[in-house]
Amino acid sequence: MPTGPPPRKSNYQRPTKKNTSLRNMLWALSLTLGVVVIVAIAFFGVGSDQSRQTLPNSELDVAASAERAQAEADFPVIVPQLGEDWVGQHARFSGGESASWEIRYTSPQGSLVTLVEQQEVSAPMLSAAVPGAVVESEQQIEGAECQVLHSADADQERSGITCQGDGWGFVAHGSGDVAEIEELAAAAVRSAG
Repeated sequence: MPTGPPPRKSNYQRPTKKNTSLRNMLWALSLTLGVVVIVAIAFFGVGSDQSRQTLPNSELDVAASAERAQAEADFPVIVPQLGEDWVGQHARFSGGESASWEIRYTSPQGSLVTLVEQQEVSAPMLSAAVPGAVVESEQQIEGAECQVLHSADADQERSGITCQGDGWGFVAHGSGDVAEIEELAAAAVRSAG
């Protein structure tokens, strides 16, 4: 009796011990790893270069932002004049009952230093800037009465300087060197005066 070709296997047949193989497990594993890699690339990015230069058209113009904020603020909006090593990252005015002006800089040493200004320094403003603030010392900076603060919270090591003037008050704070925070505070007092 002549035998013909073996019957063709359907691609849609139910899995059995014969057709469930290591190949199927490897396909599932590679598909899973592929999805994880795509999600990781989307979340963390590829090739982020911390030392890249800011494009000229994307640099923050703090003076222009301050000019717009001054139209709505009932206190003199501070614009610190700092060296070229200080890079403005963010400037924002928040209106309302407790209006505030906030500028974030990258300092020459690369740490983030923030200046928050309101009509007067308040407890909520201090606790948001330097959680668990403890006054380390009092000093005069450019003729203004200021306090050097340090965070008592072990989880967030932060320092700050708060100064109060006639119709203005600010907190300069960050996790970097206190000398940099003092440099920002001195420039802010000069701008306010």
